[in-house]
Amino acid sequence: MSGRRTPELRPSTQASLGYSDTWGPYWDAMFKPRLVTSWIDWKRCSTGVNVARRLWSQREYWRRVYESVHGDDPAGWPSQHPGIVLDALSASGYAGCLRCQWLSGARSPLRAARRHETTDGSWRV
Repeated sequence: MSGRRTPELRPSTQASLGYSDTWGPYWDAMFKPRLVTSWIDWKRCSTGVNVARRLWSQREYWRRVYESVHGDDPAGWPSQHPGIVLDALSASGYAGCLRCQWLSGARSPLRAARRHETTDGSWRV
C-alpha cells in the first residue's frame, strides 16, 4: 500500500445555471455532469467558464458580421443555421452556429459546422 488517499468525488457544479441565453449552453456542451474532485470542479468553474465566455464572445462577433451582410432577421439569411469554427487558431477548435446555441468539440470542427449548416441545424453531434 502506498498510503495515498483516494480523492473524494462529488457531483460537478453546473456553472451555467442562469446563463441559458448566453454562454451557458457552451459550458454545458464542454463540461457534462459527472463526479469530479474538488480541484477539477474548481477548474471547470473558473477556467471552463472563461473558455465558454470567450467562445460565446467570438460567436457573437461573427454573428454581428454575418448580420451586417445578410440582415438581422434569420428568416432572410441564405442559411438558416450558418456554421462557424470558433477558436480556429487553437489546436482543437470548436464548431458552432450563428443562429442557435449549438457547440461541438468534434475532431473536425469545419466538417461539423458545415454538416450542422447543411442539415438546417438538425445534426448536432
